[in-house]
Amino acid sequence: MNDEVNAKKLKPKSANPIESTIESVPGYPSKLKIFKVNCSRYYWGRVFINGSYQVKSLKTESRKEALEKAIKFYEDALVNIRLDLTKAPKSHSFAVIGRVVIESLKDRNKPRLYADDNSRFKKELLPFFGEMDVALIKNANIRQFITKLRDRNLNPSTINHYIIVLRRILNYCVDNGLIDYLPKFPKIEGKTTLVTKRDYFDRGEIEKLIRVVEEMSAAGEMVRWVPITLELKYLVQFMVASFIRPSDLRVLKHKHIRVMINENQTNPDLKNYLLLSHPATKTTDQQVVTMPDAYYAYCDLYKFQEVRGMVNPDDYLFLPEYKNRNTMIGTLGRCFRAVVRKANITAEGESHTLYSLRHSAIMFRLMMGNVNTLKLARNARTSQLMIERFYASRLTNLMGVDELHGINSVK
Repeated sequence: MNDEVNAKKLKPKSANPIESTIESVPGYPSKLKIFKVNCSRYYWGRVFINGSYQVKSLKTESRKEALEKAIKFYEDALVNIRLDLTKAPKSHSFAVIGRVVIESLKDRNKPRLYADDNSRFKKELLPFFGEMDVALIKNANIRQFITKLRDRNLNPSTINHYIIVLRRILNYCVDNGLIDYLPKFPKIEGKTTLVTKRDYFDRGEIEKLIRVVEEMSAAGEMVRWVPITLELKYLVQFMVASFIRPSDLRVLKHKHIRVMINENQTNPDLKNYLLLSHPATKTTDQQVVTMPDAYYAYCDLYKFQEVRGMVNPDDYLFLPEYKNRNTMIGTLGRCFRAVVRKANITAEGESHTLYSLRHSAIMFRLMMGNVNTLKLARNARTSQLMIERFYASRLTNLMGVDELHGINSVK
């Protein structure tokens, strides 16, 4: 009888949090919480934003997944704030005002500007300034923000990009009477036009990476409880032959792959290649033509994933079991770095990451492909200027001896 009475008391309390389960999301404003409730087995999320609380079931019993979903819940809440710009935001927090400014860029028909500023806002500005009232942001706070970015070894040019977004938000605050004046911005010391050479793997290092992956897979080695498998080998082979960025791995699915045949190719081993039509992750969504090696890597990968039952059109190519693709790319990066360390591929001043595989793909075409840099740039979804500034800067005169000597000498 007492149990029935208690159940009746709990039923109408809906989403009242259990005090002992309430916790903040690390790196985000303290007003963003996750918690458990008596009436549900799931975690819930709550945030006080724009003058009121927003509460939502996160539909998961996993604390780790709840923390990830709470971030998405928070970002969605910020986006929804600007749906009616005819009304001034109730809150003057940086999170609310910043989101209004960022979302307004969509109306200016500048998708690239919006994508870049939105990424910088969510990655660094929002976690640092969070729910701080914009009127309280002073020179000292901006200096602390710059120090944080420097501590992460970001170069002056990258730091300056974040400051530009911050200045745009605070200028909006001045124009709309939210603050009286723009705080003084510290000068970003150091060169902001530094051209950095892109680190890549040479052919011998690629072969070594593949060999080490095979050895680690056979030995059952793990990185943070994630096993190293031949999937990583196929990833190395695929990326080096397809020019894609690591961010493309987040969205690339089987339905984006089309097997093509080059009828003009007489060598049967080189007749097949792939045409990639995945969504843009940085610049354009132009189709990408791969090298023939990508076809063979994809065939091996397909067999690998087929055993796992993950070759449906909407299944991702790599680590398809990770629905959270940010978690996937972090996991993949850790595993890859472990392979690089095991292979002992190091050089002073160089940093080899997943991105180095893309750099290798482009460098191999520059050194061995006899390809027009404009065509290469378009196929790699970048610009000719980027190719010449960052990739061609790795070329030495000795790499082009055969081309320089490609005409008959005069006797």
